[in-house]
Amino acid sequence: MSVPRLLAALTAGLTTLGAVAHVAPTAAAADTGPGWVTGVVVDTSGNPVEGALVNVLPPRRIPDLELLDSTTDRRAHTDADGRFRVRQDSRGFLIQVCDDHSDAPTSCTLPSDAAHLMRYVGPDGQFDSWVLHTDLYDATATDLEVGTVEVQDPARIEGTLEGAAFERIQLMRLNDTVAWNGQTDQHGAFAFEGLVPGAYYVKAGGFGSLPWRSEEVTIDADHPGLVHGSLDHGVTLTGRAFREATGTPARRTEIFLTHGDGELIASLFTNRRGRYRFTGLTPGDYRVGKLREGGALIPHRERVTVAEEDQKVTVPVPLVRGASATFRLRGTEGRVDSELRTRSGKVLYPNILRKDGTATYPGLRRGTYTLVAKDGNGYGLTTFRVRGARAYDLGRLRLDKPLLTLRGRAAPYATVQANTSEICPPDAPQKWNGFQEVEAADANGRYVIRGLVPGDKWTVAAHGYRQNFAPICHDNVKIHASRRYDIPLAVGRILTGRLVYAGTDRPAITNIGYQVTYPAGLATNPNPERPARSRIRGSSGEFTITQLSTGTATGGLASTPLDILPELWVHMPYQPGTPFWLEAPQQDLTIEGDVDLGDIELSVHGAA
Repeated sequence: MSVPRLLAALTAGLTTLGAVAHVAPTAAAADTGPGWVTGVVVDTSGNPVEGALVNVLPPRRIPDLELLDSTTDRRAHTDADGRFRVRQDSRGFLIQVCDDHSDAPTSCTLPSDAAHLMRYVGPDGQFDSWVLHTDLYDATATDLEVGTVEVQDPARIEGTLEGAAFERIQLMRLNDTVAWNGQTDQHGAFAFEGLVPGAYYVKAGGFGSLPWRSEEVTIDADHPGLVHGSLDHGVTLTGRAFREATGTPARRTEIFLTHGDGELIASLFTNRRGRYRFTGLTPGDYRVGKLREGGALIPHRERVTVAEEDQKVTVPVPLVRGASATFRLRGTEGRVDSELRTRSGKVLYPNILRKDGTATYPGLRRGTYTLVAKDGNGYGLTTFRVRGARAYDLGRLRLDKPLLTLRGRAAPYATVQANTSEICPPDAPQKWNGFQEVEAADANGRYVIRGLVPGDKWTVAAHGYRQNFAPICHDNVKIHASRRYDIPLAVGRILTGRLVYAGTDRPAITNIGYQVTYPAGLATNPNPERPARSRIRGSSGEFTITQLSTGTATGGLASTPLDILPELWVHMPYQPGTPFWLEAPQQDLTIEGDVDLGDIELSVHGAA
């Protein structure tokens, strides 16, 4: 929840909070619906804890640290004797006890700022993490007395990492997931506070240094972890970027470092002398240079090989000034989109039009280019050839040619898009750099997309979204006149299953999720904005994934959240600041028809 919404809700609920907090348990004979939960919160010495925040959490809210509804009676603060009284939830519930946030008393504070560990109470007992619970309290009309809730003292890990001033440092679970993120100070010192006892390790580096990780360390409140180490900055790659013709430095030029296969590692800007410096390299093949279009210099990169015995490698990067081309628009109305394409149709520069209606494209190599621009009424197109490093004036471009239309059939109510970006296959790195138009098909699957311009590199893609159709994308679609283009969608396959705790028939208690992943590079892979993922329904453990393409795939517990569409948001199978995690076996899938996986067992790991 955003801070403004949080504070607004907090202000609105102050009167109610005053009525709910510090209320001694009384008979609820006049109440209808679920009964109350009563108990007392104490510390490890048996002393009552006043002002602790107590929440009754239904399945979907179990991992949350944030505000419940500001008028709810499922939240209260303990009184001077540590006692609390909160309403049960009809959907089933766990009881959460935490230190409240100083600026928002109806929200749990972060573990690193808390005097006590968060505590969860359920039919299984009392634990420092919801991950260890496998059952919920059922709501009843009678009151539930949970007795004494003992909140625990937090543990900590501290240490120093030499050569790591203001570096990111991470506390890791033993399954290599991040339990907490931190940063060293100017001396490399760090501390992780508010931790649940258990086994962890610490890692850092990998950004200008070699990756570093500590040995495993087991901690509790009486035995903090002490971790010390040092970062190895590996091989240094240095050099100077300069203009080849004059030898003058290429100042403030972005220089990229990639692996030999082109995978990006890092980038930086040269200094006033054109110098650059990368650290943290290991033996292997690399590329260094200017990779992206932009500025007067033509992109260029040099090969680099780092050997075992190297400590420092120096590679100069000569750069050549390119041509520039300028055009002016005439007769436009409303928004104008434009792009400069190479002879092959690749988009170099999208939408760099200035307010005065002109655009200049610098750093061009020799070759043939096409400039195309459009507004709401028409488009203009011109092709020109660059023969040398000079400024080309393309004159005025009139947008007086009629825009093109693409029409055809997809599937009922499908979303269809046509664009000149490189978005096919859907799981490749997305390059949103061109024209794009999106429309919905009608009940018969007919779609019409207007406002297009000629080109050989259009991508036409469709997906079902709200309907059960598998997605598909077609690349290199040629559009030089209004035309028909069908993009039929196959009916999506459906995958169902139920997540249960290992050795039991008890379903998962909160909205963790399941995900299907296909081999990379397929045109029928899920759209990144709509992965093949589903969260379980309430505390049923049951999930359903639709819109699946046929073929081989892998299924497993979802471990990456997504908040674009609410129905795709899943809770992580772990809790920050704790060493525990939930795990389910990966499954090889052959999707030919609908698939029912049945019960999938969840195992709890990281517990002593």
